[in-house]
Amino acid sequence: MRPLAVLNAILFGSATAITFGLCGVLVIFLTLLGRHPELSTELGPLLRSSALFAVLAVCSGLSLFGTLKGLRWRRLAQAAMWVVLLVTGFLYWPR
Repeated sequence: MRPLAVLNAILFGSATAITFGLCGVLVIFLTLLGRHPELSTELGPLLRSSALFAVLAVCSGLSLFGTLKGLRWRRLAQAAMWVVLLVTGFLYWPR
């Protein structure tokens, strides 16, 4: 396996795990929202994080697939993945 494909696979696995965890928390929040209305203040950031990591998981998954199969559009998928990763890094880097 190529080194870039290994990094891509690690990123794909990590983004998928984070997305799964955030979506699980989202389900719990939506279940408890009726009893605990104070959770509604956290719903916006949770939805935003879930969507961002879902986009990262999709981009990295497509990039990994394209890289492993040697498809023509793999470089475009790689570029999209790196852009989404940089955006995620800029949004969540500690200040």
